[in-house]
Amino acid sequence: MKHLRLIISCVAIIAGTLLNVGCQQHKEIPDEDLVKIFHDAYLANAYISEQGISEDSLYLYEPIFKRYGYTVEDMQYTLKTFSERKSALLSDLMMKVQKQLEEESKRENRKIAILDTIDNVAKRHYTRTIYQDSLIRVKRLKDSNDLRITIKDLVPGEYTVSFEYMIDTLDENRNSRIELYALCGDSTQTLRSTMMFTRYREAKYTRKMIIDTVHKQLYINMFYHPKNEEPKKPDIKITNFKIVRVMPTEVSVDSLYQSQLNIRLLNYDMMMGFVGDTIIVSEPTDSLDNHEPQDSITLRTN
Repeated sequence: MKHLRLIISCVAIIAGTLLNVGCQQHKEIPDEDLVKIFHDAYLANAYISEQGISEDSLYLYEPIFKRYGYTVEDMQYTLKTFSERKSALLSDLMMKVQKQLEEESKRENRKIAILDTIDNVAKRHYTRTIYQDSLIRVKRLKDSNDLRITIKDLVPGEYTVSFEYMIDTLDENRNSRIELYALCGDSTQTLRSTMMFTRYREAKYTRKMIIDTVHKQLYINMFYHPKNEEPKKPDIKITNFKIVRVMPTEVSVDSLYQSQLNIRLLNYDMMMGFVGDTIIVSEPTDSLDNHEPQDSITLRTN
């Protein structure tokens, strides 16, 4: 119904635009061509409306008429003759346009769903836990370096640092914090953030950041104190520490395609298999050492 209301509005605009146009030479436009013209006019209206373009209606529609071999006068004459016809109504043509637009919308939505599925599979396949530690326990000041982690040779992507922690009552530091930043090639710090730790109860920490080509190292200090604060005896437990990297979607999809276009194209790791109207998108294993079950999504296309 939404399409139909917009089509009716579009036809009304066309009719209104043609009122002041002379009618010297004319021919009647067949119904099948009228459907095409109304269809294209609807899409043109939708586009200029979405883009916020101000356009004279006659300049907008005249190229559409010309595309199918007709003039403004032909359209004006055809619309006038519809009131005299009994074999078909203008509303019948608009219903045909609506049906065509709905079918096209379904096809495009299917394509988008397939592409989104491939994007998600590719991103998952190229999501890596680049650093992890199940337990870091520090009770002595001299062991506090265990709470400082540096990741070198960064590649662009989304990085997530996460862990759970508990600061015991025996910890003598009143204001322990976490400090996190990326180091550029010229040694400048970017994406820097600090956060005060919660004390005496279990808590979680998560931080996401987008690493670019200018970033060379990632630095995490889970025992950070400003220069005016002297670090004291710690008692902190870090569990499930992880740094997870997600490659950009474009890079992930390109890498997945490239990996499948190699000589492995015909093996069981194929990314896409077509079975009737069903598209199966499978996530290939990265190497022989990867024994995790494959991730696959079946997308019904009809």
